[in-house]
Formats: sequence, structure tokens, C-alpha cells
Amino acid sequence: MLSNVMTDKMTSIDPVDYTIILISSVIILLVFPILLYWGWKKGQFRDLEEAKFRMLDMEDENGN
Repeated sequence: MLSNVMTDKMTSIDPVDYTIILISSVIILLVFPILLYWGWKKGQFRDLEEAKFRMLDMEDENGN
């Protein structure tokens, strides 16, 4: 690749590469909203502050 840069030759991208990029992008665009919806339905985004208060309460109970 460095030799192509040094000689100023333009390299063409194989159509298979475009297909792989397109398929990867579509998979990411489909998977992300599905995981977001799953997390929302499971309650992962409810009361985000509760975890730190629970940790502090557990620390107080242990006598630290």
C-alpha cells in the first residue's frame, strides 16, 4: 500500500469490499435499535442513579 502512495497510483476498491461494507452497515443499523429496545423493555434505563446509592448503602452496612 505504501508503494502505491509513493508512486501516486490510484487503486480501485473491489466491488466485494463495497458489498461487505454495505452488509456490515445494515447489520449494525438493525442490531442497535433492537438492542436498545430490548434494554428499554428489560428496565435497564430505569433509575440509573440507584446503583451508586445502593453501593454507598452497602459500604455503610459493612462498617467502612
